[in-house]
Amino acid sequence: MSKSSLDALSLELEEFQKSLSQFHQLVDQAQKPVEHHKNLAAKMDDLENIVVTAFALAPHISLKARAAFNDLKSSLGNAFQQNPEILFQTCNRLDFMAESIVRRVNAILKVDDATGNHADGIILAQEEERKRISREIHDGPAQTLASLTMRIDYCLEQPDVSQTIVEELKNLKESVIRSLKDIRRYIFDLRPMALDDLGLIPTLEQFINGFKGRTGVPVYVDVEGERVIIGGDRELAVFRVIQEASNNAIRHAEPSSVHIFLKFDERKNRLSVAIKDDGHGFDVSATRKNYASMKKLGLVSMEERVRLAGGEFQIVSDPGTGTVVSFWIPFR
Repeated sequence: MSKSSLDALSLELEEFQKSLSQFHQLVDQAQKPVEHHKNLAAKMDDLENIVVTAFALAPHISLKARAAFNDLKSSLGNAFQQNPEILFQTCNRLDFMAESIVRRVNAILKVDDATGNHADGIILAQEEERKRISREIHDGPAQTLASLTMRIDYCLEQPDVSQTIVEELKNLKESVIRSLKDIRRYIFDLRPMALDDLGLIPTLEQFINGFKGRTGVPVYVDVEGERVIIGGDRELAVFRVIQEASNNAIRHAEPSSVHIFLKFDERKNRLSVAIKDDGHGFDVSATRKNYASMKKLGLVSMEERVRLAGGEFQIVSDPGTGTVVSFWIPFR
Protein backbone atom coordinates (compact mmCIF):
# COMPACT_ATOMS: atom_id res chain seq x y z
CA MET A 1 0.00 0.00 0.00
CA SER A 2 1.45 3.40 -0.96
CA LYS A 3 2.30 6.02 1.66
CA SER A 4 -0.03 8.60 0.07
CA SER A 5 -2.99 6.21 0.34
CA LEU A 6 -2.12 5.42 3.94
CA ASP A 7 -1.83 9.13 4.78
CA ALA A 8 -5.22 9.89 3.24
CA LEU A 9 -6.83 6.97 5.06
CA SER A 10 -5.16 7.98 8.34
CA LEU A 11 -6.54 11.53 8.08
CA GLU A 12 -10.02 10.22 7.30
CA LEU A 13 -9.90 7.86 10.29
CA GLU A 14 -8.69 10.70 12.51
CA GLU A 15 -11.61 12.89 11.41
CA PHE A 16 -14.02 10.00 12.01
CA GLN A 17 -12.59 9.50 15.49
CA LYS A 18 -13.09 13.17 16.34
CA SER A 19 -16.69 13.08 15.14
CA LEU A 20 -17.32 9.91 17.11
CA SER A 21 -15.96 11.57 20.25
CA GLN A 22 -18.27 14.55 19.71
CA PHE A 23 -21.16 12.15 19.28
CA HIS A 24 -20.37 10.47 22.60
CA GLN A 25 -20.36 13.87 24.30
CA LEU A 26 -23.75 14.67 22.82
CA VAL A 27 -25.12 11.36 24.04
CA ASP A 28 -23.76 11.95 27.54
CA GLN A 29 -25.29 15.42 27.59
CA ALA A 30 -28.60 14.13 26.28
CA GLN A 31 -28.92 11.21 28.69
CA LYS A 32 -29.55 13.25 31.84
CA PRO A 33 -32.44 15.34 30.44
CA VAL A 34 -33.99 12.23 28.93
CA GLU A 35 -33.79 10.37 32.25
CA HIS A 36 -35.48 13.21 34.10
CA HIS A 37 -37.97 14.09 31.39
CA LYS A 38 -40.78 12.02 32.91
CA ASN A 39 -40.22 13.44 36.40
CA LEU A 40 -40.13 16.96 35.04
CA ALA A 41 -43.30 16.39 33.00
CA ALA A 42 -45.09 15.18 36.14
CA LYS A 43 -43.91 18.24 38.06
CA MET A 44 -45.14 20.43 35.20
CA ASP A 45 -48.58 18.82 35.52
CA ASP A 46 -48.59 19.55 39.27
CA LEU A 47 -47.53 23.13 38.59
CA GLU A 48 -50.29 23.53 36.03
CA ASN A 49 -52.88 22.38 38.58
CA ILE A 50 -51.55 24.92 41.07
CA VAL A 51 -51.72 27.69 38.48
CA VAL A 52 -55.32 26.75 37.53
CA THR A 53 -56.27 26.96 41.21
CA ALA A 54 -54.55 30.32 41.49
CA PHE A 55 -56.49 31.56 38.46
CA ALA A 56 -59.75 30.76 40.25
CA LEU A 57 -58.68 32.60 43.40
CA ALA A 58 -57.18 35.61 41.60
CA PRO A 59 -58.76 36.07 38.14
CA HIS A 60 -57.04 39.42 37.58
CA ILE A 61 -53.63 37.73 37.20
CA SER A 62 -54.84 34.81 35.14
CA LEU A 63 -53.87 36.15 31.70
CA LYS A 64 -50.26 37.02 32.64
CA ALA A 65 -49.78 33.84 34.66
CA ARG A 66 -51.18 31.59 31.92
CA ALA A 67 -49.03 33.31 29.28
CA ALA A 68 -45.90 32.92 31.43
CA PHE A 69 -46.73 29.27 32.11
CA ASN A 70 -47.26 28.56 28.40
CA ASP A 71 -43.92 30.22 27.58
CA LEU A 72 -42.24 28.01 30.17
CA LYS A 73 -43.76 24.84 28.72
CA SER A 74 -42.83 25.89 25.20
CA SER A 75 -39.20 26.61 26.19
CA LEU A 76 -38.81 23.31 27.99
CA GLY A 77 -40.38 21.47 25.09
CA ASN A 78 -37.94 23.04 22.62
CA ALA A 79 -35.03 22.17 24.86
CA PHE A 80 -35.99 18.51 24.79
CA GLN A 81 -36.56 18.53 21.05
CA GLN A 82 -33.14 19.93 20.09
CA ASN A 83 -30.86 17.18 21.26
CA PRO A 84 -32.58 14.30 19.43
CA GLU A 85 -32.34 16.28 16.17
CA ILE A 86 -28.65 16.98 16.69
CA LEU A 87 -28.05 13.35 17.54
CA PHE A 88 -29.91 12.24 14.43
CA GLN A 89 -27.84 14.53 12.17
CA THR A 90 -24.61 13.42 13.81
CA CYS A 91 -25.54 9.77 13.34
CA ASN A 92 -26.15 10.33 9.64
CA ARG A 93 -22.81 12.09 9.27
CA LEU A 94 -20.97 9.31 11.07
CA ASP A 95 -22.69 6.69 8.91
CA PHE A 96 -21.60 8.51 5.76
CA MET A 97 -18.00 8.84 6.99
CA ALA A 98 -17.88 5.18 7.99
CA GLU A 99 -19.14 4.08 4.56
CA SER A 100 -16.54 6.30 2.88
CA ILE A 101 -13.75 4.78 4.96
CA VAL A 102 -14.91 1.24 4.19
CA ARG A 103 -15.03 2.01 0.46
CA ARG A 104 -11.53 3.52 0.57
CA VAL A 105 -10.09 0.54 2.43
CA ASN A 106 -11.72 -1.92 0.04
CA ALA A 107 -10.43 0.01 -2.99
CA ILE A 108 -6.89 0.08 -1.63
CA LEU A 109 -6.98 -3.62 -0.81
CA LYS A 110 -8.28 -4.48 -4.29
CA VAL A 111 -5.57 -2.44 -6.00
CA ASP A 112 -2.87 -3.93 -3.79
CA ASP A 113 -4.12 -7.46 -4.48
CA ALA A 114 -4.23 -6.83 -8.22
CA THR A 115 -0.88 -5.08 -8.66
CA GLY A 116 1.15 -6.26 -5.69
CA ASN A 117 2.56 -2.72 -5.30
CA HIS A 118 0.29 0.24 -5.91
CA ALA A 119 3.03 2.91 -6.05
CA ASP A 120 5.10 0.90 -8.54
CA GLY A 121 2.17 0.68 -10.91
CA ILE A 122 1.32 4.38 -10.70
CA ILE A 123 4.87 5.60 -11.35
CA LEU A 124 5.59 3.09 -14.12
CA ALA A 125 2.29 3.87 -15.84
CA GLN A 126 3.00 7.59 -15.50
CA GLU A 127 6.41 7.26 -17.13
CA GLU A 128 5.05 5.12 -19.96
CA GLU A 129 2.36 7.69 -20.64
CA ARG A 130 4.92 10.52 -20.55
CA LYS A 131 7.08 8.62 -23.03
CA ARG A 132 4.15 8.00 -25.37
CA ILE A 133 2.99 11.63 -25.33
CA SER A 134 6.50 13.03 -25.81
CA ARG A 135 7.08 10.70 -28.76
CA GLU A 136 3.80 11.71 -30.37
CA ILE A 137 4.57 15.41 -29.93
CA HIS A 138 8.08 14.92 -31.30
CA ASP A 139 6.88 12.99 -34.36
CA GLY A 140 3.84 15.21 -34.93
CA PRO A 141 3.66 18.95 -34.08
CA ALA A 142 7.43 19.36 -33.62
CA GLN A 143 8.19 17.94 -37.06
CA THR A 144 5.41 19.99 -38.64
CA LEU A 145 6.78 23.24 -37.20
CA ALA A 146 10.33 22.38 -38.26
CA SER A 147 9.07 21.73 -41.78
CA LEU A 148 7.14 24.99 -41.71
CA THR A 149 10.31 27.02 -41.04
CA MET A 150 11.92 25.47 -44.13
CA ARG A 151 8.88 26.32 -46.27
CA ILE A 152 9.04 29.91 -45.02
CA ASP A 153 12.70 30.05 -46.01
CA TYR A 154 11.76 28.81 -49.47
CA CYS A 155 9.17 31.58 -49.80
CA LEU A 156 11.71 34.19 -48.70
CA GLU A 157 14.10 33.08 -51.44
CA GLN A 158 11.61 33.82 -54.22
CA PRO A 159 12.61 36.88 -56.32
CA ASP A 160 9.15 38.39 -56.76
CA VAL A 161 8.19 38.63 -53.07
CA SER A 162 7.36 42.15 -51.89
CA GLN A 163 9.13 43.70 -48.92
CA THR A 164 5.88 43.72 -46.93
CA ILE A 165 5.46 39.96 -47.40
CA VAL A 166 9.14 39.42 -46.57
CA GLU A 167 8.75 41.19 -43.22
CA GLU A 168 5.56 39.25 -42.49
CA LEU A 169 7.24 35.93 -43.29
CA LYS A 170 10.21 36.78 -41.08
CA ASN A 171 7.90 37.57 -38.16
CA LEU A 172 6.02 34.35 -38.82
CA LYS A 173 9.26 32.37 -38.83
CA GLU A 174 10.34 33.87 -35.50
CA SER A 175 6.98 32.96 -34.02
CA VAL A 176 7.24 29.39 -35.31
CA ILE A 177 10.77 29.04 -33.91
CA ARG A 178 9.61 30.25 -30.47
CA SER A 179 6.76 27.75 -30.53
CA LEU A 180 9.14 24.99 -31.58
CA LYS A 181 11.46 25.80 -28.66
CA ASP A 182 8.51 25.64 -26.26
CA ILE A 183 7.41 22.31 -27.68
CA ARG A 184 10.91 20.87 -27.37
CA ARG A 185 11.02 22.00 -23.74
CA TYR A 186 7.68 20.30 -23.11
CA ILE A 187 9.04 17.13 -24.71
CA PHE A 188 12.12 17.29 -22.51
CA ASP A 189 10.02 17.79 -19.36
CA LEU A 190 7.76 14.89 -20.29
CA ARG A 191 10.56 12.47 -21.11
CA PRO A 192 14.19 13.56 -21.58
CA MET A 193 15.25 11.48 -24.58
CA ALA A 194 18.86 12.52 -23.97
CA LEU A 195 18.79 10.36 -20.84
CA ASP A 196 18.73 7.21 -22.96
CA ASP A 197 21.29 8.51 -25.47
CA LEU A 198 23.74 10.59 -23.41
CA GLY A 199 23.23 9.56 -19.79
CA LEU A 200 22.41 11.33 -16.54
CA ILE A 201 24.95 14.16 -16.27
CA PRO A 202 24.59 15.57 -19.85
CA THR A 203 20.80 15.38 -19.50
CA LEU A 204 20.99 17.14 -16.15
CA GLU A 205 23.18 19.87 -17.65
CA GLN A 206 20.65 20.33 -20.44
CA PHE A 207 17.83 20.65 -17.89
CA ILE A 208 19.80 23.15 -15.79
CA ASN A 209 20.59 25.36 -18.79
CA GLY A 210 16.91 25.53 -19.67
CA PHE A 211 15.95 26.01 -16.02
CA LYS A 212 18.29 28.99 -15.59
CA GLY A 213 17.13 30.56 -18.84
CA ARG A 214 13.48 30.12 -17.90
CA THR A 215 13.64 31.26 -14.26
CA GLY A 216 16.70 33.52 -14.08
CA VAL A 217 17.79 31.73 -10.89
CA PRO A 218 21.47 30.67 -10.74
CA VAL A 219 22.00 26.92 -10.41
CA TYR A 220 25.36 25.49 -9.30
CA VAL A 221 26.27 21.83 -9.85
CA ASP A 222 29.07 19.88 -8.17
CA VAL A 223 29.84 16.33 -9.31
CA GLU A 224 32.27 14.28 -7.22
CA GLY A 225 33.72 10.87 -7.97
CA GLU A 226 34.15 8.84 -11.13
CA ARG A 227 30.90 8.72 -13.09
CA VAL A 228 29.12 5.38 -13.10
CA ILE A 229 26.26 4.31 -15.36
CA ILE A 230 23.60 3.22 -12.90
CA GLY A 231 20.92 2.09 -15.35
CA GLY A 232 18.02 3.74 -17.15
CA ASP A 233 15.35 3.39 -14.43
CA ARG A 234 17.65 4.60 -11.64
CA GLU A 235 18.98 7.47 -13.71
CA LEU A 236 15.42 8.47 -14.56
CA ALA A 237 14.52 8.41 -10.84
CA VAL A 238 17.51 10.64 -10.02
CA PHE A 239 16.65 13.07 -12.78
CA ARG A 240 12.96 13.24 -11.81
CA VAL A 241 13.71 13.97 -8.15
CA ILE A 242 16.19 16.72 -9.05
CA GLN A 243 13.69 18.14 -11.54
CA GLU A 244 10.82 18.08 -9.02
CA ALA A 245 12.90 19.53 -6.16
CA SER A 246 14.22 22.37 -8.36
CA ASN A 247 10.77 23.21 -9.71
CA ASN A 248 9.28 23.13 -6.20
CA ALA A 249 11.91 25.60 -5.03
CA ILE A 250 10.87 28.05 -7.74
CA ARG A 251 7.13 27.52 -7.20
CA HIS A 252 7.08 27.83 -3.42
CA ALA A 253 10.35 29.16 -1.98
CA GLU A 254 11.51 32.08 -4.18
CA PRO A 255 15.22 31.20 -3.78
CA SER A 256 18.11 33.37 -4.95
CA SER A 257 20.08 30.25 -5.94
CA VAL A 258 19.92 26.46 -6.12
CA HIS A 259 22.85 24.10 -5.49
CA ILE A 260 22.92 20.50 -6.71
CA PHE A 261 25.50 18.04 -5.39
CA LEU A 262 26.13 14.58 -6.84
CA LYS A 263 28.64 12.09 -5.43
CA PHE A 264 29.45 8.80 -7.16
CA ASP A 265 30.67 6.77 -4.19
CA GLU A 266 32.23 3.51 -5.37
CA ARG A 267 33.14 2.48 -1.83
CA LYS A 268 29.50 2.57 -0.76
CA ASN A 269 28.32 1.50 -4.23
CA ARG A 270 25.81 4.33 -4.52
CA LEU A 271 25.05 7.76 -5.94
CA SER A 272 24.28 10.42 -3.33
CA VAL A 273 22.42 13.58 -4.33
CA ALA A 274 21.45 16.78 -2.52
CA ILE A 275 19.41 19.72 -3.83
CA LYS A 276 19.71 22.82 -1.65
CA ASP A 277 17.93 26.16 -2.00
CA ASP A 278 18.05 29.32 0.12
CA GLY A 279 14.35 30.08 -0.17
CA HIS A 280 11.55 30.49 2.39
CA GLY A 281 11.63 26.93 3.73
CA PHE A 282 8.62 25.23 5.35
CA ASP A 283 7.51 23.08 8.28
CA VAL A 284 8.20 19.53 7.05
CA SER A 285 6.25 17.71 9.78
CA ALA A 286 3.16 19.88 9.32
CA THR A 287 3.30 19.44 5.55
CA ARG A 288 3.63 15.66 5.86
CA LYS A 289 0.67 15.54 8.23
CA ASN A 290 -1.60 17.46 5.86
CA TYR A 291 -0.11 16.26 2.59
CA ALA A 292 -2.83 13.80 1.64
CA SER A 293 -5.52 16.50 1.90
CA MET A 294 -3.50 18.96 -0.24
CA LYS A 295 -4.16 16.93 -3.40
CA LYS A 296 -0.57 17.16 -4.54
CA LEU A 297 1.86 14.37 -5.33
CA GLY A 298 5.29 16.01 -5.61
CA LEU A 299 6.75 15.02 -2.25
CA VAL A 300 5.20 11.55 -2.30
CA SER A 301 6.34 11.00 -5.88
CA MET A 302 9.96 11.86 -5.01
CA GLU A 303 9.95 9.54 -2.01
CA GLU A 304 8.36 6.69 -3.95
CA ARG A 305 10.81 6.98 -6.85
CA VAL A 306 13.79 6.77 -4.52
CA ARG A 307 12.26 3.90 -2.59
CA LEU A 308 11.51 1.94 -5.75
CA ALA A 309 15.12 2.43 -6.85
CA GLY A 310 16.29 0.88 -3.58
CA GLY A 311 17.49 4.08 -1.93
CA GLU A 312 16.59 6.39 0.94
CA PHE A 313 15.05 9.87 0.84
CA GLN A 314 15.23 12.77 3.30
CA ILE A 315 14.04 16.35 3.33
CA VAL A 316 15.17 18.98 5.85
CA SER A 317 13.64 22.43 6.09
CA ASP A 318 12.35 25.07 8.49
CA PRO A 319 10.61 28.36 7.79
CA GLY A 320 13.22 30.95 6.81
CA THR A 321 16.15 28.50 6.50
CA GLY A 322 15.79 27.09 2.99
CA THR A 323 15.34 23.44 2.05
CA VAL A 324 17.63 20.48 1.47
CA VAL A 325 16.33 17.45 -0.42
CA SER A 326 18.80 14.58 -0.19
CA PHE A 327 18.75 10.93 -1.22
CA TRP A 328 20.95 8.08 -2.33
CA ILE A 329 20.43 5.30 -4.86
CA PRO A 330 22.55 2.15 -5.25
CA PHE A 331 24.50 1.69 -8.48
CA ARG A 332 22.96 -1.74 -9.04
